[in-house]
Amino acid sequence: MNPDAVLLAIEECLLKRKLTPAERIVLGQTWNKQTYDQMARQSGYGDAHLKDTGYKLWRAISQALGQRVTKKSLLFVLREYLKTVSIPSTTATTSTTSPVLSKQLGTSSIQPLYPSGPLPPGSPLYIKRLPSEDLAYSEIQLPGGFLRIKAPKKMGKTSLVFRLIQSAHQYSYQTVHLDLQTVDQDIFSSIDTFLKWFCTQTSRALNLPPKLDDYWDASMGHKVSSELYYQEYLLENRKTPIVLIIGAAERLIEHPKVAQDFFPLLRSWHEKARWNFLWRNLRIVIVHSTEIYVPLKINQSPFNIGQAIKLPRFTADQVAELVARYGLEQRNNTLGEALLELVGGHPYLVNVFLYHLATQPTALTSLLKTASTPSGIYGTHLRNYLALLRVEQSLATAFKQVISSEDGVELDAVTMYRLESLGLITVKGCQAIPSCEVYRTYFQQQLSF
Repeated sequence: MNPDAVLLAIEECLLKRKLTPAERIVLGQTWNKQTYDQMARQSGYGDAHLKDTGYKLWRAISQALGQRVTKKSLLFVLREYLKTVSIPSTTATTSTTSPVLSKQLGTSSIQPLYPSGPLPPGSPLYIKRLPSEDLAYSEIQLPGGFLRIKAPKKMGKTSLVFRLIQSAHQYSYQTVHLDLQTVDQDIFSSIDTFLKWFCTQTSRALNLPPKLDDYWDASMGHKVSSELYYQEYLLENRKTPIVLIIGAAERLIEHPKVAQDFFPLLRSWHEKARWNFLWRNLRIVIVHSTEIYVPLKINQSPFNIGQAIKLPRFTADQVAELVARYGLEQRNNTLGEALLELVGGHPYLVNVFLYHLATQPTALTSLLKTASTPSGIYGTHLRNYLALLRVEQSLATAFKQVISSEDGVELDAVTMYRLESLGLITVKGCQAIPSCEVYRTYFQQQLSF
């Protein structure tokens, strides 16, 4: 029996609850006879955390079975137990592509939607990127957890945030999702204005009436007032954790005075969880498109604490999986390799290509040939970038240097972060290179100044 079948049987038949990401790693890899040290090296979890997870999991299984279970005895005990239960039918298939996906995509009258935004939970087109995503799910379950998610635009950050919110709700956590991209410019005029907006929006997300007047005292300072508001109004007497998600945090780079007060405040709240049990119910998630270049002392920065994940581009295997989910696995055996070469595994660009291939009677060679042209499938996407670069001449000049070099170019930090946050470049060491060949070819033609 494969490990996935064992995990599902444990969840549905024995423990009757969903396993946490760390529990799935411990149980699945114990079934594969791996040590905790091997698990830690492969998963990114700490060895001590996995051992603690294993101890608690063996205790839960022991209670469910009515007999003592240890890591050493687990395989024998589970094999005997699984002989007595009916394995859930969903474990019977060994195909990498679900029959449901094949029915929904490509091979029936139901057509996929154009990839124009985040994928909702349950979408058959969502590709999970491990181990990064399991680390994210695990972090929001930790008391006082602090998670940082970094990736350029259109790499799937918001789709992951939707799934973090869904996961939090499964554990009866409350969630607050504040997207700074939607905030009016005036809100960033001062730390006082920003923190008042921040506390008001948090209250409303928790279905609580804002009570700023009861806690705000200018003589104590705006940061202390916001801290009291969170501690005494939002966290006091709370029985379930709050997952606070701050999206588009790079927006604060444009307002360094606010950032230099706000980011250290978040760090201090995380550190309070070490000794103040109220703050353990606050789990903070910061989502940003690139590095946050704000001058902060090392003991004030929130970008060197907690769990950090960087959403990677799709691998060859993941592209192949997505090809199959679109119902195109028989279309061309080299399709995955061609897409990696063309768009570098960029999730959005891969999905756009497969959408057109699945919904239109277009030859693969034609799509590949025209992809980098103004009339190709990425035409609108590329023109939006071109319009921006024509306004931002300094960015255009820097990007032209990048696409003209075979080995990469070293840029100043601000220009580097702006191009990376747009998704136009990938940074390797200190060198900037084009994110993909589509960008290189198109902009070599268009940036002719």
